[in-house]
Amino acid sequence: MAAKHSTYTSLISATGDFVILNIIFNVVFCYLKGFDSTCFSTENFVFFIYINLAWLISSKIFKAYAIKRLEYRKVFLLTYVKTIIFFFFLFLIFFQIITFNYYQRDEIKILFIIFSLSLILWKIILYFLFFYYRKSGYNHRNVVIVGHNINALKLRDYFDDNPVAGYHFKGFFTHKKTDKEDIAGTYNELENYILHYGIDEIYILLGDIHKSIHKIISSIMSKHIIKIRFIPDLSDFSYMNIKLVSYDNIPVMQIQQGPLNLWYNSLIKRVLDIGFSIAVIGLVLWWLIPLLKLIDLFNGNDGLFFIQPRSGLNNRTFNCIKFRTMKKNGEAHTTQATENDNRITPLGRFLRKTSMDELPQFINVLFGDMTVIGPRPHMLKHTDQYKSIVDKFMVRHTVKPGISGYAQVNGYRGEIKKVKDLKNRITLDIEYIENWSVWFDFKIIVFTKALFIRGDKKAY
Repeated sequence: MAAKHSTYTSLISATGDFVILNIIFNVVFCYLKGFDSTCFSTENFVFFIYINLAWLISSKIFKAYAIKRLEYRKVFLLTYVKTIIFFFFLFLIFFQIITFNYYQRDEIKILFIIFSLSLILWKIILYFLFFYYRKSGYNHRNVVIVGHNINALKLRDYFDDNPVAGYHFKGFFTHKKTDKEDIAGTYNELENYILHYGIDEIYILLGDIHKSIHKIISSIMSKHIIKIRFIPDLSDFSYMNIKLVSYDNIPVMQIQQGPLNLWYNSLIKRVLDIGFSIAVIGLVLWWLIPLLKLIDLFNGNDGLFFIQPRSGLNNRTFNCIKFRTMKKNGEAHTTQATENDNRITPLGRFLRKTSMDELPQFINVLFGDMTVIGPRPHMLKHTDQYKSIVDKFMVRHTVKPGISGYAQVNGYRGEIKKVKDLKNRITLDIEYIENWSVWFDFKIIVFTKALFIRGDKKAY
């Protein structure tokens, strides 16, 4: 049988890191000093020890060596960037505490660039070494899947299509004998199969198993050292984060509502919202509001602002503020604006075309009812109407509504003419909720600005 999962992966990775660290910062230092006696002074020795401890602490905080075979590509890019940044912070602290004649400022910049690139290059080399090592049949795990449905087939395809993950799929096990592809046997044959083929992990499809498997799995766990993975059927849920919690020894699967459910992500987004809204209010609204009010006085004095109850976070109602773009009418809170709508004033048409009518919503952002980027809020009537038409519609209310959103920059803005348009809009909103990041928000802001410059044909 091929070699088992290596216990030395993290050790190899860490050893390479410390070798690179000491070559870049310690050996180069001694080289510049000509390897004279000052290279081995007590002060220098303390610094050498310090930077090794600083890297150890940084890598421990960001779990740089808790490498999972399914996440390695993400680990060596994202985790190591964060680790390097934090290490640089600790590196600079040393010079703030102790007066130390070490590298010049320009030398530090160059060395940190070399260090960062060398470290990432080492991780890329390590990744491909593991890839070819596992592709050659080493450092793998033999796995079987108990159950046979669409998720089971997808999981098999993942094992087959990703050799770098290091899994060898051996077959499915079902309650009854069947002629389906890759069926290795029935539940009763599972234990003998494990012994004969050296199975390391069993994946159990909870939505497609018979109760008789419970005692069989329990017996296998008591006799053999083998890992059991349960796969719940969550196809009807649009959430990314699932956490297993314990209520007095009772396991409970807790579904988290995307990255913004985490407090630190919400805090980051809130801080950015406050800064952005203060900037817009301070740079634009302070002069635009008096100007538009003056124009309104000469055009019937219908009022500068239009305030409408809309559905917000957790479906709570809030008052959404816009510049008034329509004549006062009895359908304002029930009927969307349509193309060539005769309710829209000439000034209102300009404000809508340029999206300037949305600018007062930065006040909503400052007060915490809205965010700069998020799903657009609907009128209360439409929320009640749409939630019975489109599956998962209410998922969009698990985050704050936004001034602009992922659906809007992808062409789904304004009037909803077909149910298909609404479904596509909700799909994009949910994709945003599940994959939120600061970078994602930044891209949407850039796309929104581009639409503002060239004009949006659906802005009417």
